[in-house]
Amino acid sequence: MLANPGRFSICLILAVFLACGKGLPAQSPKGDKKPSTLGDAETYHEATAWFKKAEALIGTPKENSEEQAELFRKAVQIKPDFLEAHYNLGLIYISQNKLKEAAAEFAEVLKLEPKFDANIYFLLASAYQESGNTALAINALEEGLRRKPKDPKMLRALAYLQLNDKNDVAAVPTLQQLLELDAADVASRVELALLLHKKGDINGAINNYREALRIDSKNFTAHYNLALIYMQQKKNAEAADELEAGLQIRPGNAELLERLGDVYSLERQYDKAAASYKTASEKAPDRGVLFGKLGFSLAHLNRTEEALAALENSARLDPKNPDTFFLLGDLYSELKRNDEAIAAYKCSLEINARQKEVLYNLGTLYAEQNRLNDAIGQLKIAVQLDPDYSAAWSNLALVAERLNLDQQAIEAHEKVIAQGKGRALNYFHLGILYAKEEKTEPAIAAFARAIELEPEKYRAILKEELKKVHSVLDSVRYKEAFTRLLKEP
Repeated sequence: MLANPGRFSICLILAVFLACGKGLPAQSPKGDKKPSTLGDAETYHEATAWFKKAEALIGTPKENSEEQAELFRKAVQIKPDFLEAHYNLGLIYISQNKLKEAAAEFAEVLKLEPKFDANIYFLLASAYQESGNTALAINALEEGLRRKPKDPKMLRALAYLQLNDKNDVAAVPTLQQLLELDAADVASRVELALLLHKKGDINGAINNYREALRIDSKNFTAHYNLALIYMQQKKNAEAADELEAGLQIRPGNAELLERLGDVYSLERQYDKAAASYKTASEKAPDRGVLFGKLGFSLAHLNRTEEALAALENSARLDPKNPDTFFLLGDLYSELKRNDEAIAAYKCSLEINARQKEVLYNLGTLYAEQNRLNDAIGQLKIAVQLDPDYSAAWSNLALVAERLNLDQQAIEAHEKVIAQGKGRALNYFHLGILYAKEEKTEPAIAAFARAIELEPEKYRAILKEELKKVHSVLDSVRYKEAFTRLLKEP
């Protein structure tokens, strides 16, 4: 997931703008149209009187009060085309967070005077946006930019709205315009990099992240997202560098430490991975996946007891992760804690029954405990899930043979050999099974292959078997081809 920098809302930008004091001065009536008749003159002077009373409250505790608003309202009630009164009333409504009313006043100003100061479009957009009408806010900013195309304040606000509206296509050129005005605008450059990253323009994203870091070497977002790209590109050393730089900015950040652990794990630097995961888990002790990753790293380092403790913690915090129980089963099995191993494998399969490796391990463990019927059941499911799973076929053959299911055993060994994965063991047992069925030529051929692969071992076993009065080798005992196999070369 991409890390996003904090974005300023246009109302926050507006707050800064208003705080400057001189940015939005109250408008005096001097720019209003002069009256042309005696009646107009009376109306003009009456409205102006109310306006001046309102204007006199600027800089006092009553500035932006309802009392001041009422004075401006009286001015526009008397003279509906009183441009400056509408404008100042709009400013008051913004300060009072009456955004719909503010938008109506600013729209009226533009209706009365389309060439009014272009900054009003920014105010209008702010009012529309905060009252929930993003489309009108965008339209207002676009109109303002037609009047004042290089206004960074309106461009920045437009980019913010486009990004929040998930209109990435429109936001890209807006950000590019901002960067043409100010190439050192790190926030806009990082936003552009994020958009390019998101749309798959990786080279463009990298260039902009790097440029952002050239200007501001402590930009966390750029370091973090560059690391993500490098991880995807399998440039793990570069990813580690960026993550380490990120940790200098945000020491002890659990997410960064986890990512760094992932990079080290991919590089098989399990000692460093374990250290990163351990520190991350101390910062985020309720995150089960971290303990799982820590357990996997410790297991690779043969720190079995520590790995078990981490994985048991992971299973407690995140009981729905089948991989955690899978590795727990392996570790318990390694320590000969077979009942716990079986329980862990079963938990893993309850979460995801289609894990051929877990089925294989459980079946093999059952076989070691002489629970042959349980073993063959698990191994059969494993090969059903993956008919090319030669290791499972091989163990299935051996278990079937011990259950005197000779035909199943033969078919399983033949599967392994047909897949090109046959070992001396498979050929030897297949020879035994063929000999029991008095298939002498296939039996001798299988023994020959076993001896070819491991001559000393299987010659010795066959010679020992022939010492028995009644042997499974009776059907081939006196065959010349078999006798030649037992002679040393």
